[in-house]
Amino acid sequence: MSPTRPLSAKDLAGKNDIKPTWEVIMRTEKAYPIKPNPMRSSRNKIQLGVFSTNTEGGCTVTNAPERLRGDDWAGNLEIARVADDAGFEAFIPVGRWKGFGGTNNTGGVCFETYTWAAGIAALTNQIAVFTTSHLPTVHPLFAAKQAVTIDHISSGRFGLNILCGWYGAEMRMFNGQMMEHDKRYDYAEEWLHIAKNAWEQQTPFNFKGEYFNICDAISQPHPLNTPYLINAGGSPRGKRFCAKHCDAAFLIVKHLDGEDAVRQQIASYKDLAKQEFDRDIKIWCYGYVVQKDTQEQADAYLDYYANQLGDDEGCDIITSELGIQTGIFTPEDAVRFRFHFKAGFAGVPLVGTPEQIVELFKKYSDWGIDGIALTWLDYHEGIKDFVRETLPLMEQAGLREAITVEAITPKVAAEVA
Repeated sequence: MSPTRPLSAKDLAGKNDIKPTWEVIMRTEKAYPIKPNPMRSSRNKIQLGVFSTNTEGGCTVTNAPERLRGDDWAGNLEIARVADDAGFEAFIPVGRWKGFGGTNNTGGVCFETYTWAAGIAALTNQIAVFTTSHLPTVHPLFAAKQAVTIDHISSGRFGLNILCGWYGAEMRMFNGQMMEHDKRYDYAEEWLHIAKNAWEQQTPFNFKGEYFNICDAISQPHPLNTPYLINAGGSPRGKRFCAKHCDAAFLIVKHLDGEDAVRQQIASYKDLAKQEFDRDIKIWCYGYVVQKDTQEQADAYLDYYANQLGDDEGCDIITSELGIQTGIFTPEDAVRFRFHFKAGFAGVPLVGTPEQIVELFKKYSDWGIDGIALTWLDYHEGIKDFVRETLPLMEQAGLREAITVEAITPKVAAEVA
């Protein structure tokens, strides 16, 4: 058997022996070479990620007992390995410092994302590992050094999800107040300028701005690959920041408004990046998966956790805060998307049979989406079902390339051949 023979997603489902375990890494006599960051190197028509495994409830706002635990490191690692083995491009955490209240205080139990990413990076092989960083909570030089450390642990697979802070109760924990909306992005401009200099400069540098005064700063080592930057800016100021600095916009897609509105939402980012900054930017969003044998079963399960057991009190807090602070939604929009917040934090719905879900992926790809980070109520069973049943159909539909043994790990490729 050739080391580069195609493996379908179905081949990989349940094969825990074909995985980049810590033991495999430790048996290697010399360090792995620099690896490509799949966010840049992937040729898949639609890229895939997993989102929000590090926080209580994941992206759901529900009282359902199947909801994700926020303090389950072993569970995080299990999900990461399944996604890694299946060729997903991204593993993205949520940045959360304080819960939203409600019956279960959604998001109140959450792993910090730099140290979380270091752990995930050490125990995966090919997937891009992100941290999600509220910039006002960490100094840029400290964050830059942490980022480089994770990049080296992962052999070049690090990504940074940049947040400026939109949940006032969180931001007031750190400085007693939250900056005015546009000033958050002014702060982010300075923060990112300093971090990039720390990643790139061979000699000490200085910087003096409105928010930072940096003297003779230097940081070594430098990253193996340039960190992949994403941001969810949805206001006019946020969109300019994202278009100017980031590799991808990470959006809440207004899918209730129909195809024309979504195409316009996507085009506005890509056009701004190209026309104003001569840059090409990818568009990512996230979506909640409810996969069952029939559409009726999927709809019933969705109704069970989002309607019957939805945490309405927590949802009220989220929609109120998000509508006021982000510029992504008007307060009216936030109410209109209320059900989808409970189902998956207003992600796009991927609900139905495997065949129907593939058709939804086709639709969003046609509308201009480059990647979707997936969420579930029950991540552990959900991702396994998805890899076993839906991913092979995506390959058949031309949305994803078949996985190769070499893409899993060079060590395993040699053993399987």
